[in-house]
Amino acid sequence: MDILLQLVYLALLSDYAIHPPERPIVTSGLNLIGAREILLIIYSTASLFKPPALPIVPFACVAGAFLFTLSSAPFPGDTSYSILLGALLLHVLLLHLPRTPSPNFLLSPEIALPIATLLWHEFSRTLCPCVLFFLPATILASLFLSIALEDSIPRFPTTLMLVELAPMETRVAFSFLWIILILLMISSAVLFVLFSGSSISSRQVSSWDRYSVAVGLRARRIFATAVATYSVPYYFPPPFNLLQILFVHIPQTLVQSFGWKVSPVAEQIERILWYSTTGPLAFAVIACWSLSIYPVSFAIRYAYGLRR
Repeated sequence: MDILLQLVYLALLSDYAIHPPERPIVTSGLNLIGAREILLIIYSTASLFKPPALPIVPFACVAGAFLFTLSSAPFPGDTSYSILLGALLLHVLLLHLPRTPSPNFLLSPEIALPIATLLWHEFSRTLCPCVLFFLPATILASLFLSIALEDSIPRFPTTLMLVELAPMETRVAFSFLWIILILLMISSAVLFVLFSGSSISSRQVSSWDRYSVAVGLRARRIFATAVATYSVPYYFPPPFNLLQILFVHIPQTLVQSFGWKVSPVAEQIERILWYSTTGPLAFAVIACWSLSIYPVSFAIRYAYGLRR
């Protein structure tokens, strides 16, 4: 459910990046903040209160871009809109990290987590210093290139298009994202080949240790952290954690500040709050997941049995 809510948040952020509100000529009495913008503000703000294991930089950028432009909205050409695009790129890239929430945990952990841990460790150990070393020259070269190509980009008439064109900043940002992903795939393949030739042992004791024992230990720690994160009695993913903070954590803090003992009623309030807000959505996700996974799993096992 945590991953599902994050994917809905990314869908809303992508929709805002592709179809931002038009800049009005007369702003008096015009409401530019709709349901989409309110949901983005609530989720990004709620994600700032999660444990520090979650990278909060893109969430802080999204929340700040909207909050600092109230009662208006970020428009193409504004600094706040460029910050939103940068946050969207970071969100897409951070989906591959071995941290919760991540689609890596939807697969078998002994298969997905070791390769994610290996690539992230190699990126942070080898590629990040190289990127930081060439970053000033890259920024300067990009600036010169953008100035040189300012009048060279062909512009097609919008009447020939079936859909409304996205802003130029969005197209440039998505182009950068595509180039970054291609480079990441190429470098990942190179790192994987180099690591395979030097460190991967042919004697495989466990699926976790297929990329060496050290990588397997780090992957096990990540999986144990994820289990500990979601094994609490009542877990509130963003934006539902705002309700937990308002009705559970803040009253408990106030009671403890006066030197009083926390009443067991607080746990009952937390349980009622979870079953009335997060619980129904969690049960719906479990039902949909079971209905979609079990038939596929049965079909795969049946086909495998026929092949044998």
